[in-house]
Amino acid sequence: MTTNGCILARLAYVEELPMRYTREEREDLARRKEQWIRRTEQGEDADRVRRELKLKLKTSSLPWLRQRYQAGGRKWSALLERRHGIATKGTAEVKAFLKKAKEQHPQATGAELCVQVWERFEIDLSLSRLNELLHAEGLSNAPGRPQKASPPETSSAAEREVDNAGAFFPSGRVDRTRRTGRRAKRG
Repeated sequence: MTTNGCILARLAYVEELPMRYTREEREDLARRKEQWIRRTEQGEDADRVRRELKLKLKTSSLPWLRQRYQAGGRKWSALLERRHGIATKGTAEVKAFLKKAKEQHPQATGAELCVQVWERFEIDLSLSRLNELLHAEGLSNAPGRPQKASPPETSSAAEREVDNAGAFFPSGRVDRTRRTGRRAKRG
């Protein structure tokens, strides 16, 4: 392959998968994680080793890293960053689905959309993340509570019927306060 062919192949790969880290940076990070695991297994202090290796991880993440390391055959490749800095929840498919759902039902709430995303993609999307996605696409609802629909216009004949409807007396005994003796049953 010519030099131009290699460059074009690399450019196509970069456009295809946008990554936060280069391959070398990802491998270096995985090797430092491996050193952290091995040195703590030999009895060194986990926090001190983590600082020496300049790992931006919490000490509480060591057990699950160790578990991944064991499951991967105690090789540094098991500790590679797997997402490559790519979002796993706000994918293009989820965004397209949200856009279509909001077009069909503009007043759909975030909670309703979260349920729909779970039913369609089995992705547990938090309400705040969903709102971020909607806002980025310009699909979020107006702030505040939705306005209630105005009551339908009534005719003057219907108003006359209500005016002459009479009084309503609840059933039951009336005590000296003129209240019924028992509460009305809820239906």
